[in-house]
Amino acid sequence: MKRCQRATFQRGGRTSPMLGLGCKVRLCLPPRQDLLKTLWLAATLAWVIFASGCAPGVKDIDSARDSAALEGYESAEELHIVDCMLPGQIRKLGGRTYLTPRRPIRTTAKDCSIRGGEYVAYDRADYRTALNVWLGRAEEGDAEAQNYVGEIFEKGLGQEPDYVSAAKWYQRAADQGLARAQINLGFLYEKGLGVEKDLATALNWYRKASGAEDDELVYQSEYTDKIDELRTQLTEQIDKARARVEALQTQIQQLRSERNALREQLEASDTEPPSQASEAPEGDVEIGDIVIADPAESGEEQALERRLSEARDRISTLEELFAEVRQERKALEERLASLPKRRSTAAEPSDQSVSETLSLPQQTPATAEGIEFGRYYALIIGNQDYRHLEDLDSPISDAEKVRNLLENKYGFSTVFLPNANEMRILNALNDLHDQIGPQDNLLIYYAGHGSLSARGDRQRGYWLPVNARKDRLVHWINNSVISDHLDRIDARSILVLADSCYAGALASQASALLLPSSARELSEQAIRAGLKQRARVVISSGGVRPVLDSVDRQHSLFARSLIEVLQRNNGILRENMLFAHVAATVRRRSEGLSLPQTPEMRPIRAAGHAGGDFYLVPTGAQG
Repeated sequence: MKRCQRATFQRGGRTSPMLGLGCKVRLCLPPRQDLLKTLWLAATLAWVIFASGCAPGVKDIDSARDSAALEGYESAEELHIVDCMLPGQIRKLGGRTYLTPRRPIRTTAKDCSIRGGEYVAYDRADYRTALNVWLGRAEEGDAEAQNYVGEIFEKGLGQEPDYVSAAKWYQRAADQGLARAQINLGFLYEKGLGVEKDLATALNWYRKASGAEDDELVYQSEYTDKIDELRTQLTEQIDKARARVEALQTQIQQLRSERNALREQLEASDTEPPSQASEAPEGDVEIGDIVIADPAESGEEQALERRLSEARDRISTLEELFAEVRQERKALEERLASLPKRRSTAAEPSDQSVSETLSLPQQTPATAEGIEFGRYYALIIGNQDYRHLEDLDSPISDAEKVRNLLENKYGFSTVFLPNANEMRILNALNDLHDQIGPQDNLLIYYAGHGSLSARGDRQRGYWLPVNARKDRLVHWINNSVISDHLDRIDARSILVLADSCYAGALASQASALLLPSSARELSEQAIRAGLKQRARVVISSGGVRPVLDSVDRQHSLFARSLIEVLQRNNGILRENMLFAHVAATVRRRSEGLSLPQTPEMRPIRAAGHAGGDFYLVPTGAQG
């Protein structure tokens, strides 16, 4: 069985809001109202209720079940992240009272409303709406606002992405030292979006974001092979450019010699003595004031002049090409010089976690080898028993086993959501924002159905809660909603372990440059460097592809491999080291199955990944 549902969409249909079960109306009349007016109002009210679709007998079992389950929760719309414009603050300076400018923030729709803020409720997919919130502050020089404007242009929001404008705004924010903008700008250079593809420039921006020194390589050690490959390619291109320069110099010299020879021939033809007359005169013939040129001599001179003109044109063209090739060679040499020096050490990860009741307990930060890693929390979601989709075999047993390991071996405080609907998941993510601090670590484990929709080259992934329907998006949780919450949560590092179809779509595209080394030994310097920056990383069970549910009805391939690695480990484990072991095991075990499976690890740029790392620290290694 696969952990995925394919989406089918119908365009052209319309749905209308309907007042469902549980409609309550309270009528408050003044104490001295006459009976006639009371009856008239009551009749009017009854007609309004009936016309609105709140008449008795209209039942929706699913809606009733959802309403009972979600008693006390906010609506899903209230938990979405919006671009909110807060009102200005009233301040007093001496005897003068004044109002400060309005302030843009990203928060939930509910929080924005509570704080008296303004946001567009029905037009969030229009880039102009978001731009109106952030553009003013961006133009004033606010680095975070400039980065948000860049992200708006990159995402497109209702239109095609404008990568050129995104790069411009990322550049302005990156120049001010904003790590998130430096990561975003580096990604555009890595992929060649809106700028010329340049891996060296991309890597340098990533290094700046991580705070690395100029001679430190803090990224994937495997990527040094690509750097070496790029260095080899640049060297080969430089050699070819030098050969072209030499060849062009030779051609130009030959053409100049040919041009000079042609000039001499023309000059010689001009100085030749006139032809002698004879009975049948040859050459020019003079009749009165009219001179008839000798056709042979005239044609020869014209041919020489034509050849000379062609030689001049070819020399001019080659000289221009020569200058271009020299400039190209110089640029290649500069790029080669800018490549980082190879080092044997690489980057570091970071950890995250969440608690069990959404009222997170006070926890002692984990310390190992003299390094403080912070507190660890985990949100564990196992969706197995679906109301409208095919049930799965193992998500709950997978989630319970992962939860037990994180609690007992790694000291996590966990929140477990078995068979969670949309609201439970969104509420949990929202509550984490209020309780997790900037030095804490959060791990989110999701096992359940996933889906993917595609429009052109753009793909959008979803987590499917237990109340999701096959062909309706109403309860599907868009990956962009998840990444918005991950961005808003203050945790230093967040690791998402997603065991569902198309789980890799939570991150836009893979980037080897943004991921740390798989080196087996972690130095203290490497660990401390990985803890300095924000980390937002997803390890998915199969990238942007379908994956299998359990093979033995106890655990999925991904979960079993993950559990085995967590059980065997006794030291500090960085997220990429965890991924390397899990991915190798999953690939090997899936070779003989009908659906080969290849896990992926990607940075979640939309959630603010800034080059940091996530670490798992067993309690036996703490102290």
